[in-house]
Amino acid sequence: MRTGGMRHFTQESPAMTGEVHGGDAFTARCSHSQTRFWLLDQLRPGDPSLHVAARWRIAGRLDAEILTRAFRLLLDRHEALRTSIVGEGGRPVQRIAGTVPLAFSEIDLSGLPGDRLGEARAIAESEAGKPFDLARAPLVRVTLLRLGRGDSLLLVTAHHSICDGWSMVVLAREFVAIYGALIRGQVPALAPAALHYADFAEWEISPALAEAAERDLAFWARSLRDLIPFELPPDHPRRPGRERRFAAETRPLSADLGARMEAYARAQGATPFVLACTILFGLLSARTGRGDIAIGTQVLGRDEIELEGVVGTFVNTLVLRTRVEAEQSFAERLAATRRTILDACDHALAPFDRVVQALAPCRDGLRPPLVSVNVRMRPTPQATPSGGSSVGEPAPIRLVDLDYAPTGSFFDLDLELAPGEAGWRLICEYDAGLYAAETVAGLLADFEQAARAAVGARLPDPAPLGRGGGGVATELEQASREAGEPEAEEAAARATPDAAPAPETAPPSESEAAGDLLPTIRTIWQEMLGRPDLSDDEDFFAVGGHSLLAARVVARIEAATGRTVPLWSFFEAGTVARLCAFLGGEAAAGVRHRALQEPTAQARPGFTAIHHAAADQELYRPLSEALGADHPFATLQLESRVPPHEETLERLAGAYREAIDAAQPQGPLRLVGFCRSGVLAFEIARQFAQGGRDVALVVLIDCWEPGYIRRLKPLARMRVMAAYRRGRLAALIRHVRRDGIGYLGSRAHLWFRSHRAWRGLRHALNRVGLAAPSPEDAFWQVTDELDALALAYEPRPHPGPVLIVRSESVPVGPALDPMLGWRAYAENCESVSVPGFGHEGAFSPAGCRVMAAKISLMACR
Repeated sequence: MRTGGMRHFTQESPAMTGEVHGGDAFTARCSHSQTRFWLLDQLRPGDPSLHVAARWRIAGRLDAEILTRAFRLLLDRHEALRTSIVGEGGRPVQRIAGTVPLAFSEIDLSGLPGDRLGEARAIAESEAGKPFDLARAPLVRVTLLRLGRGDSLLLVTAHHSICDGWSMVVLAREFVAIYGALIRGQVPALAPAALHYADFAEWEISPALAEAAERDLAFWARSLRDLIPFELPPDHPRRPGRERRFAAETRPLSADLGARMEAYARAQGATPFVLACTILFGLLSARTGRGDIAIGTQVLGRDEIELEGVVGTFVNTLVLRTRVEAEQSFAERLAATRRTILDACDHALAPFDRVVQALAPCRDGLRPPLVSVNVRMRPTPQATPSGGSSVGEPAPIRLVDLDYAPTGSFFDLDLELAPGEAGWRLICEYDAGLYAAETVAGLLADFEQAARAAVGARLPDPAPLGRGGGGVATELEQASREAGEPEAEEAAARATPDAAPAPETAPPSESEAAGDLLPTIRTIWQEMLGRPDLSDDEDFFAVGGHSLLAARVVARIEAATGRTVPLWSFFEAGTVARLCAFLGGEAAAGVRHRALQEPTAQARPGFTAIHHAAADQELYRPLSEALGADHPFATLQLESRVPPHEETLERLAGAYREAIDAAQPQGPLRLVGFCRSGVLAFEIARQFAQGGRDVALVVLIDCWEPGYIRRLKPLARMRVMAAYRRGRLAALIRHVRRDGIGYLGSRAHLWFRSHRAWRGLRHALNRVGLAAPSPEDAFWQVTDELDALALAYEPRPHPGPVLIVRSESVPVGPALDPMLGWRAYAENCESVSVPGFGHEGAFSPAGCRVMAAKISLMACR
């Protein structure tokens, strides 16, 4: 019996007839994951999608004899590598042998002319597809491909029932260490394994864990009970009895983009995976028009630190379900995705098969259950292993890359994110019987484009606005949250040209505001991270923290302070100072300013899009690209305002004017506004023009003048309202013809969720603790406030050029003003109708091309 938190209970049993091994064999119960893989193998014997096919690129001369000795030691060290899965009474059990032979082969490609690496990849794919017999151990094989002097590719292929992706990382790390010791004639110094996989399988059915799994199962039953499975519409129909054929598409991302994604996620208190999921949710929603989206992902299932070095299959599939609202900002979507993932990970003990059984979805045999799209992050070693035994001693071999051959997937679309020193890679394995290669390649290209838009140069949170719309601090486009560059300080100084001189005494810092909590929290962080010199502004994850350690830190803080610390707030804060500020009730406020098109040396006057209550930079990205790289394009959103009862649209516009002045102090301006934010953009332009600033153009997209109908005479108002309703009905019919009857359901759902009565009820339930706050609540609050400001606004004439853009969803007719009511206030006004359905239809690719052409034509005049 082994030591540790889990105990290993096995039944001694003789070896099965026909197995070649020595020593004693014994049986053990299968884990939930092993049971699932065994069942899948029974349904699809030899299915390569049940394989883990790793490709280890090794630098240094590999000696075949030493290599085989190293792998035999790995077989002895890890019981899973000596395990077969056999059926007994209709149920699978593990049969663990004392010794097993090593399945090893060697192919020398070093003398092959031409593309040796291409030939190696072909061999790797062939090896990955060779079937395993689950009743015969070992369920792992090794092939050495010699590419040249000191350059080899080691193919390690295993069945998923005894190995997962992280296990391959463990094996690679230990192989390099063992090989390095053996080649020098030393005994490998790896610590003995404290636990084996059979210990984990037995621990899974312990009463405490079984009870927790039941609670998690109840969570999934509640969360997914009304789920309509999501799928990306296929290019080819699903047919009964068809053979699933898989292919793979890969798209590399630059090292700079990967680094910026990691930095952006860290600054937002999230992880790159959360950021990637947020981007993917947006793309899937944009391509399907659906707001309720559910995709799959996998968790490592190694919550106990003792399991980190155990080889076996621990993964579990989770469903990530979120609602994507077109009006959400990207920051709101990111926060919602983070909470979705944290909630899912907090309930990861329920096996996916049991979740499927509990929900009993329609199983037509043509599609995967619950989710058809999957996303996961590839596990990678924290450092590149080498075989050196001490500092300064040259390593005989070095692992330079750990890659995987495509083997197929359980899902229709399976997106993998593979970070690396040379940049990220997006790898999508897909059912080629459903999707064309062009569709998948386009999805990956859109992902990269959306990622670039999301992590474009991000400005830090400035000082909050004063009661009278006082100064707003901002920085140059290249500034980051941590950087204290001189340019940033100059920009901040320019941000308050009309404000009164600041007092010499600096405002209290976040740490001072939450001084009672600071010493305790600081001490806990320093102890848990082993960093006594940790400052209050160093990011937890940047200095080596991880999610498991974060959970332990939160537990200690709660025990020491008696306060509840939501795990999501820890991720969102990231530093001691910000966490103390959060717990002290302080709220971040400021400006969000992002560049979608970088200015060039020959750049023309830039565009600034105002998106106060709706739309983020992703929405404006197609327009910025249609205008071209020589047109700088940025989006601007103020996140703090004076109290609503003291606010006016004119005062809010003044705050935006100061923020724009700080970001673009010179040159002509071009402003863009969508929907109600267009009213704000118009008033900003009017104030700039009144102050003598050149406003070259104002673009108002699907933006009605708020008092247009109210100011009409009764008879004219009746005609206009009748024409408007006829136009809306015609647009609805066009939508249904284009998108099917399901569009009516989605519109009804959106109408219900956006209705003031429903939102008022939610707010009341939230106040009495009967409903949890929703990320969309803040959005609707800002929307309602802007709507009220716009309805109280009395426009005044603006002399500059104004372009009114109407999408196909905006009704037209003789009784309706084609200028959407702005004719009386825009002396130099033109309009254009652009293709595109829906509330954001004007931002369709075709709509953006028409807008860009019209803008260019007006510029020529």
